[in-house]
Amino acid sequence: MNNHPPSQQAPSQQAAWQDAPWLARHYGAVLLAVVLVKLAMAWTLPITGDEAYFLIWGQHPDLGYYDHPPMVGWWLSLILPLSEHPLAIRAPGILVSMAPALAILLLWRREDPVRARLASLIALFMPLFFIAVLTATDTPLILFSLLATGLLWQALRTGAAHWFLLGGLALGLAFLSKYFAVLLGIAFGLHILLFARQHWRGLLLVILGVLPAVAVNLYWNWGNCWYNVMFNIVNRHGDGGFDPGNWLTYALLLIYLFTPWLLWFYARQWRALGAGIRRHRLAVFLSAGLIPLLVFALLAPFKSIGLHWLAAFAPFLLLPALFLGVRALAISAWLSGGLALVHATVLLTIALMPVEWLERHDRYPDAVFYLAPQALAEVVNAYDPDWPVFTRSYSRSAVLAYYAGREVGVFGPGSHYGRQDDLLTDFRALDGANLLYVPVRGELDPAHVEPFFEEVRVRTVEVRGIEWSLAEGHGFDYAAYHEQVLQPVLARYYDFPAWLPEGRCAFTDRYANRE
Repeated sequence: MNNHPPSQQAPSQQAAWQDAPWLARHYGAVLLAVVLVKLAMAWTLPITGDEAYFLIWGQHPDLGYYDHPPMVGWWLSLILPLSEHPLAIRAPGILVSMAPALAILLLWRREDPVRARLASLIALFMPLFFIAVLTATDTPLILFSLLATGLLWQALRTGAAHWFLLGGLALGLAFLSKYFAVLLGIAFGLHILLFARQHWRGLLLVILGVLPAVAVNLYWNWGNCWYNVMFNIVNRHGDGGFDPGNWLTYALLLIYLFTPWLLWFYARQWRALGAGIRRHRLAVFLSAGLIPLLVFALLAPFKSIGLHWLAAFAPFLLLPALFLGVRALAISAWLSGGLALVHATVLLTIALMPVEWLERHDRYPDAVFYLAPQALAEVVNAYDPDWPVFTRSYSRSAVLAYYAGREVGVFGPGSHYGRQDDLLTDFRALDGANLLYVPVRGELDPAHVEPFFEEVRVRTVEVRGIEWSLAEGHGFDYAAYHEQVLQPVLARYYDFPAWLPEGRCAFTDRYANRE
């Protein structure tokens, strides 16, 4: 920090800021504008299927959930008692999406405040983070990945044992957010073993810090059908194949993520970038970004890589921008800001337009369900609360549950995604009950309901111009449902491989026998 009296430093500082690019001089105003746009998107966009699904987690706090570790469910369990408004639910997503930009600013504002502001704006405008107003499993992963890497950077600079241990604890919290944290752990290990071997004892402390989180996760999985293992390793990877064309798709994804102009300036000024990284000992951040992205490159021919997979690692690859020329940074920030404006315009148009604009589109029923879910929720809420409500889709069940304010289960085999309802609904207790079944696109397939009830009455209602058929099932036949749905589900999703240790599984205990 400059300790000269204000009278001595003010003229030089003022001259420096007068020559700074407009965006750097008006950083605060731009930041405020971005916050307002994010709030507008968060306010107007309907709750998505994934968000609604994670809200179910928040309503049932646990040490784990079917698809992923529990962190986002824990966060939402703290928010939901206070408010279920979309802005409250999405507040963590908005704040964390801005964390990379603010972290860059805090890291570099004393070294070079102009470059710090411009690089921060590039992070703020990055498509993945600009449109990220949702709260999802990636939200806590991004935050704890930033924290873990920052702590490890401090540990490598100082050699102090407590920083390594704290970095491991933060990495453990990232692990309890999403399993992609394992890639960050691999990056940490490779960086220390290849470039900082003198700190190998520190690596042991990092591992020690991670162990409590791993123990919690293993304990929950052992007592709950090994759900995370079955979903992430067994059930979702049955239809793989080799397609080298996916490398091109992945490359285009990276170009979109980092923007063509920033990559162009990286290529033009790579010597300055490399020198700056070495001089300021920031290589651990590059390892945290590059190694996971290289792993995804190896995986790409066998598995489609999602844009959100890169969210926890992309921020570290923005740090080299701090060593670009000021003009290159300003150009990149302006172009990225323009791209962000396009994204905001598209999303706000979708959120605010009348859904009837899509009435002639083949997917109009889907648009009604996801863009105007209140209309169908009103129809469902006309039924007595004693009527259990179901759809065939975890996504639609979750959305309908949020907007109707009542539990909505999944009726039928479902898919390998989102089977949290397996932990929540006991179909044995519904034997003989009356159930309401809501088709996913308005058209009722009798085969989905008639075999499982003594009588099915079909009621048709108009929902935003669609004739939506609802099936009122009277006298649920649990025995038929067990034989035709639950037994195949057991064979498909609960066929545990021999290498998994035997644990507890309420689902198999519940449905292994028909009684």
